[in-house]
Amino acid sequence: MKKSILAFMYAAVTSLIISSCSADYFNEERYEDLIKDVFPVSGFDTNHSWNLMQTVNAIVDLNASPEGEYAVDIYDGNPMSNTTRKLATGIVKGTTVFKFSMPKDVNPSTLYVVAYKGKTVVVDGTFPFVNSTLTVKSKAGDEKEVNTVQTAMSQEFTYCFEETYPEGGDFDFNDVVMGVSMRKSPKIVNDSANIVDIDVRLRAVGAVKGLAASMHINGVTPDDIAPYFTMPVKGWNYYIYPSISLSDPKGKVGTTHYGDVCIDLFNDAHYAISGGLLDQTGTQVPRVFFNTKTDSLGLDWLSVTPTITTYRLKFNDVEKFNSITIEDLDIFIISSYNGNNFEIHTPGYIKERSKYDYPVNNINVPWALVIPAIFRYPYEGVEIGRYDADYDSYEGAYQLQKYSFVEWARNRNNLNAQKWYRYPTEERVYPEN
Repeated sequence: MKKSILAFMYAAVTSLIISSCSADYFNEERYEDLIKDVFPVSGFDTNHSWNLMQTVNAIVDLNASPEGEYAVDIYDGNPMSNTTRKLATGIVKGTTVFKFSMPKDVNPSTLYVVAYKGKTVVVDGTFPFVNSTLTVKSKAGDEKEVNTVQTAMSQEFTYCFEETYPEGGDFDFNDVVMGVSMRKSPKIVNDSANIVDIDVRLRAVGAVKGLAASMHINGVTPDDIAPYFTMPVKGWNYYIYPSISLSDPKGKVGTTHYGDVCIDLFNDAHYAISGGLLDQTGTQVPRVFFNTKTDSLGLDWLSVTPTITTYRLKFNDVEKFNSITIEDLDIFIISSYNGNNFEIHTPGYIKERSKYDYPVNNINVPWALVIPAIFRYPYEGVEIGRYDADYDSYEGAYQLQKYSFVEWARNRNNLNAQKWYRYPTEERVYPEN
């Protein structure tokens, strides 16, 4: 939910949209200064990637095992443990290299790997993890037969958005909050297809205007997958009177301007999270805050159970199946401003224009973040972090000094501050949902 923006910003942004970028109509430097003034961290790292994840290369050598393809699962611990999360799945024949994503601040000495085909397991144990590289090598004679191959739940990542671009906002990053996880099932396991399930769990909508969302899958084209996706779990429908005109794709895979796969998720966030809630007229969606407030004074909020939809894609290309990671999921929201639709992308895709044409974001300020955890997002109107120079104090939802959002924003290489999302100020964040 945005805060009041200086009148100059309204005029400047309007000029940017409806006219040229000449000095007569739009002062880009002034606009940049205004956005930086609204952003809660002064002196932030201008070269910041705003990325909390590392890309891991898994080098898997199964040449010592009987010939053939194997499914390889990678975990952050023993899959027998309830707290373990699956990090990746790949298909390996001989020696294969594939990649996956994990938190940048997590660097264990080993990861747990299971390689199997049917009920035959050829690798089951820990292997060295060094400098974002996992090295796995099977041993001759280590094959064993099992009744069931143990598995674990996949890691969930949190996509958090400010809905105000190209304006500034209050930077509570709760205007739309989605939990996203990816599960892979190779054909050699399910006897059907190389399947990627993408679970999108809509956790919060902290905005009062209609918002939509889409998912661009980076580097994947319609030739790489089956032309239709399915939804084994469908938690929401499309609103018939949306302010942003996205139509239900009905399982048909769409594309971006430049040919990558793009799937529209929902055309109204309030309608989606509320299970299709309408007002007394039966036509309008209540524009209230969902899951961002708990105070007993206002009547402008509701608490609901997060809704989930699963998007199932069938991959034709084994290499693409192996290489896709959570970082390839460019999930973005769509917000309207001054009669135009703007896409709000996460870091790494901040300059993307997948569906609409508009001036790109040339300011290195994030309107969205991807957190490698089930993130405790701030309450409505609570900034994610701020430093008050007058009182030499850290404020906001993540204010624990050396583990604060502020310190991370100022220095992306600060190893302590890379852990900021693990240290919430309890009274300033919404209960886990």
